[in-house]
Amino acid sequence: MFVRLKSVQSNRRRYQYLQIVENRREGAKVRQHIVGNLGRLDELLERGELEQVITQLVEHCPSVKLLRAQAAGGLSLEADRLWGPVLILERIWEELGLGKLLRGLAARKQKRFDFDWERMIFAQVLQRLLEPGSELRGSQWIQTVHEPAFEALSLAHFYRSLGWLWQKKHEIERSLYRRELDLFNAELELVFFDTTSTYFEGRRLAGWAKLGKSKDHRPDHLQLVIGVVMRRDGFPIACEIWPGNTADVRTLKPILDALRTRFAIGKVVLVCDRGMVSAANLEALEAAGYQYIVGMKMRGLAEVRDEVLGRAGRYHEVDEALQVKEVHIDERRYVICYNPDEARKDEHDREAIVAKLREKLASGGVKRLINNRGYRRYLKLAGERTSVDERALKAEARYDGKYVLRTTTELPAEEVARAYKDLSWIERLWRELKAVMELRPIFHWRKRENVKGHIFVCFLALHVAAFLRRRLAQAGLKLPWDEVIRDLSQLRAVLVKLDGERYLMRSPLKGCAGQVFAALGVKVPPLAQPA
Repeated sequence: MFVRLKSVQSNRRRYQYLQIVENRREGAKVRQHIVGNLGRLDELLERGELEQVITQLVEHCPSVKLLRAQAAGGLSLEADRLWGPVLILERIWEELGLGKLLRGLAARKQKRFDFDWERMIFAQVLQRLLEPGSELRGSQWIQTVHEPAFEALSLAHFYRSLGWLWQKKHEIERSLYRRELDLFNAELELVFFDTTSTYFEGRRLAGWAKLGKSKDHRPDHLQLVIGVVMRRDGFPIACEIWPGNTADVRTLKPILDALRTRFAIGKVVLVCDRGMVSAANLEALEAAGYQYIVGMKMRGLAEVRDEVLGRAGRYHEVDEALQVKEVHIDERRYVICYNPDEARKDEHDREAIVAKLREKLASGGVKRLINNRGYRRYLKLAGERTSVDERALKAEARYDGKYVLRTTTELPAEEVARAYKDLSWIERLWRELKAVMELRPIFHWRKRENVKGHIFVCFLALHVAAFLRRRLAQAGLKLPWDEVIRDLSQLRAVLVKLDGERYLMRSPLKGCAGQVFAALGVKVPPLAQPA
């Protein structure tokens, strides 16, 4: 709808009439229809009626009224809160079915919460994705977010919500798994397994959290090991938690049991890296009926080092960065993957080390070299004499640009290699999302259930983030996560007061925010509306 000036010739004079017009589609054409005639423009101006009409229309249009009042300095600001990410992530929350599911779980609880449990979990997921930090920090931050239900939530509710969330973990995981299969109509063929660790400040959880090999490079802190099973498209399926001294190879069987019993997953190919490989794990995989693609240690396993890598045969080129070769040892199938670019880089790096090594040997700095692992494997010690080990250099060159996979699948070798490369993508995504959510460190927990619930909140945040990525990709948008969150966060909810009435205004859309709203099908709020 718009205003149009219509010129009319009468008695050799030209008059302009003011009309309100709207476009209407009639078949394949768009035609203009007059909604109302306001009269001749010169008469409206002469009698002052045009200004009166505009003033009355403005009274019924909050956005124009407030913009005029803002320009005149007549607005009273009450609050300025974060809004954009809440609108988008709320849509994802509901499309995943989490809102309905959590509200249903809370309704079935024997002793009801005296706060909105579903909103409390949603608030914590928002915090993980937007403003990660402690629960104390979170209880303060949610009061800066435009979501009326958050106003009644406090720090005590953060703590009280987590233990029961963990109790409902299996039911929530199963519901999300089924929901995602329905949403994307995708059969599960490959699953990827990866672990990380998270450490604690303090010793309150000693006996459960334990010292172990820290992936955060904090071996002096108590920690837990967290394992996550993910789909090929980056959606997490399940997470498990173990004491911090649990080796990666001991985490695989519980995950297999979960896939079989809780998700009724039968035929599936499990993809995991070298850290998960042990004879017992491979036997467990085969006994459970799972096919697998696993990375193998090239130097530490005699069969791989001596027989697989030593087997003659030509490589098949998949693309410029990948060549593959199959090797069969009895009934065991291996795929050797070779990247020419990585091979040149490995050779260059080794040559740089050796050049530095020869320089140090010439200057007499032998003791330092022996204590350096990077140098020591290229040294040959013969009594008091130390020299470069040429045989070790030649042996090391056999590994340049290569990695070895073992598989029980019948997939072509190039598909096996691509599946394992997908694991690298999943691991990168996992690291990126962990950085976004700031899972660690955990500072002050006293109850195990609260710690587990905190970790499961991060797991739910992974789901929400993966869904947003999926929807943006479907819309053809390849946007960095930090850019999406930054631009959405510039959409603010501003509460103002004018002439005793309260209004809700929004700030303009900036950057990619409009594209994200369109991709998710979320309606952009009006510039102003009664609060």
